[in-house]
Amino acid sequence: MNEFAGYAHPIPGGRWWAMIRFARDARPKPIMAEGDKPQVFPDELAATKAALHHVLAYFNGKLVCSGEIAGGSVKEAKFAAADRKLFRGTGKVVEVENKGAAA
Repeated sequence: MNEFAGYAHPIPGGRWWAMIRFARDARPKPIMAEGDKPQVFPDELAATKAALHHVLAYFNGKLVCSGEIAGGSVKEAKFAAADRKLFRGTGKVVEVENKGAAA
């Protein structure tokens, strides 16, 4: 579960594939080139660098989890829209104050 991996995998002919596995996938997959064929690398180092590049790009991108995107979820957006429609649709702003709250 929740495993991430990036590594070089040898193929016949002394060449390499760069394999990546994300938590959402059940198995590692090769990095694909044009024509939906696995990209072939000349040596292990090049394949490992490509795998590392793709895994880091995934972590530095927008992480997605069960319909959520970093910075807010779909559910939160729906509640915010309903809140605006129901409570602010008349143009009135309702101030809420907590009694006994520290100022």
